[in-house]
Amino acid sequence: MTSTLPRPSTGDAVDQRRLHPAALVAALAALTVPVMSFFSVNVALGEIGVDLDASPGMLQLVVGAYGVMYAALVVIGGRLGDSHGRKRMLVLGLAAFAVTSLLCAAAQTPLQLVGARFVQGVSAALVAPQVLASIHANTEGHHRTRALAWFGATAGIATSLAFLVGGSLAGSDLGWRSVFWINLPLGVLVLAAVVRWLPESKAPSRTALDWPGAGLLFATMALLILPLTEGRTLDWPLWTWLCLAGVPVAATALVAWQARTERRGDLPLVPPSLFRFRSIPVGLAVATPMFVTFGGFMFVYSYMAAVHGLDPLRIGVSLLPMSAAFLVASIVAGRLLPRYGATVLTVGALVAAAGFGWLALALDDLGATATFGAAEVALPMALSGLGLGLVWSPIVGVVLSQVPAHLAGLGGGLLITVMQAGLGFGSAVVGSVYLGWGVGDGFERTVLLLAAAMVVVAGLTRLLDSRRG
Repeated sequence: MTSTLPRPSTGDAVDQRRLHPAALVAALAALTVPVMSFFSVNVALGEIGVDLDASPGMLQLVVGAYGVMYAALVVIGGRLGDSHGRKRMLVLGLAAFAVTSLLCAAAQTPLQLVGARFVQGVSAALVAPQVLASIHANTEGHHRTRALAWFGATAGIATSLAFLVGGSLAGSDLGWRSVFWINLPLGVLVLAAVVRWLPESKAPSRTALDWPGAGLLFATMALLILPLTEGRTLDWPLWTWLCLAGVPVAATALVAWQARTERRGDLPLVPPSLFRFRSIPVGLAVATPMFVTFGGFMFVYSYMAAVHGLDPLRIGVSLLPMSAAFLVASIVAGRLLPRYGATVLTVGALVAAAGFGWLALALDDLGATATFGAAEVALPMALSGLGLGLVWSPIVGVVLSQVPAHLAGLGGGLLITVMQAGLGFGSAVVGSVYLGWGVGDGFERTVLLLAAAMVVVAGLTRLLDSRRG
C-alpha cells in the first residue's frame, strides 16, 4: 500500500521552490484573521446572549452560520483563486472580511447577528483557501513540509491570541462588539503585508464555477444544522423533522450532481476523481471526526463556563493551556513524523482522549451554579491540546500530499470545507446533545463522549500506516 504520509525530499534543496519568509509570514497572518474570529466569538457567547437576549439555539447559530457559509463556498473561493489569482482573491477576501465584521458589530438582534455571520462566512471563504494554495503552489520538498507545519502551528498561535484578545475585549467596557470591529485594523495591516510580499500564483487555465454544487452543499448543511440548533428550544415542530428528512435527499442530490458534472467534462465543486488520490479519503476520514469533536468541545465548554459565572477573559485564560500545548505539539509533530510516521497521530489522538476524560472528571462534582478557576482545568486542557496538535498539524500535509500543484486551490478548499463543516456540525450536534442532557451532569457526559470519539480517531489513524493493507 502506498503511504499517505508526506515523505522527506531527497532532491537538491537549492532547486526547490520556496516562499520568501516575509511572504510566508504574510500568508499565515492572513490565516489568523478568520481563525481568530471563530474562537474569539466562542469566548464571547455569554456576553452576546445576555446583551441580545439570545437563546442557546441562536448562540449555536452565531457559531454555525459562519461555518455553514464558510464550508459551502470555500471550494468556490479556492477555484476563484486558481482561476483569477490567489493573491488577488486573498486581498478581496480580507477587505470583505473587515467590512462584514463591522456588520456583526452593529447587530441589534440575534437574527441580525446570525445574518451578518452568514455574510462574514462568505468573505472568510475567500481568504483561507488562498493561503493553503499559495503555500502548495509556491513551495516544494522540505520547504513545503516546513511551511505546512507552520500552517498548522499558526492555528495554535491564532487560537491563543483569540482567547486572550477576545476574552479581554468582550469582558471590558468595550463589550462583545469589539470582538468584531477589531478585525478592521487587523485586516488592514494583514492586507498591506499581503500586497507587499505575497507573490501572485494561479492555475494554467480558468475553470467554470459549480454554483449548483455549492447550493446543494449549503442546503445539506443548513437542513441539518438549523433543526438541531432550534429544535430543542421550539419543542421540535414539524418543520424541524421535515428538514432532517431532507438531509439525505440533499446529500444524495449533491453526490449525483458532482458525478454528473464530472462525466460531462466539467469541473464540479468536489470532483469524485479527486478521491482517487488516497491521501484525500484517508486523511479526511481521520480529520472529520476530529474537527467535529473540537468544534463541539469549544461550544460546550464556552457555554458551560459562562453559565458557571466565568467572564470572557477568564474563559479565555482557562483555554490558554490547551492552545499553548497545541502550538508546541504542532511544531514538534513535524520533526517526529518522518521518524515515527502514523504513530505520532495515533498517540496524539489517545492523548487528546485522555485529556478530555481528565477534564470531565475534574469538573464532575461541579454544581449547577458553582464556579471554577483556570488552575482546576489547566493540566487536562494542556493534555488535550497536546494531543490535538499532534493530529491536526500533520493531517494537513497528509491530505494534500498527493494533490498536484495545479489543483492546490481545490485540495486546500476541500480540506477547509471539511474543517469548517466539522466545526459547525460539532457546535450544532454536540451542543444539542449537551443542552439536551442539561447543565447539571451534561458537561461531564458530553466530554466523555468526545473522549470516546478521539479513541475512534486513534483507530482511524492506522489507515495512514503504509505497512497496512
